[in-house]
Amino acid sequence: MAQDQRSPFELRIWHFYTKEEKSISLLNAYNQRVIFSEDIKSFLFKDRLNTLTYLGFPVACYALFHIVEPLSAQRLILAAISGVLWLDWLHFNPFYYALQNEKLNLLNLIVRRVGLNRKALNEQVPRTWTTQDIHRQIRESYNNRHGFFTNIFYPCEE
Repeated sequence: MAQDQRSPFELRIWHFYTKEEKSISLLNAYNQRVIFSEDIKSFLFKDRLNTLTYLGFPVACYALFHIVEPLSAQRLILAAISGVLWLDWLHFNPFYYALQNEKLNLLNLIVRRVGLNRKALNEQVPRTWTTQDIHRQIRESYNNRHGFFTNIFYPCEE
């Protein structure tokens, strides 16, 4: 019996999900042990790297433009350049795209492991939760499973 092969150009079921819905699917899959710590480790690394680049950008801009002692008119030009660079960084950040690709790889892994039953992993996201908050919960679950109090207060990976 031949297996059903999907086209690589076919839209996956999560194509129309928001970023929060994709992240909540990952959180629920990790909490229900569909994906394991070795699967999610690279996602957590890319999430931390993405967060650090967003936090480090203003520091880098300040260091870059503070070298020159500008006049007041030139400060406005440098502030405008910083704003334009920040908007470019928000839209063309390679670390953000790496994080999104890793998230899609994990969603593909979930589909390979549970099939179409992965729809049950997607629940309604509370309005106050952002992707950063959901990723923080994933990191917290990972740290609980691999921390000092594992098997004392928190269940282990098995």
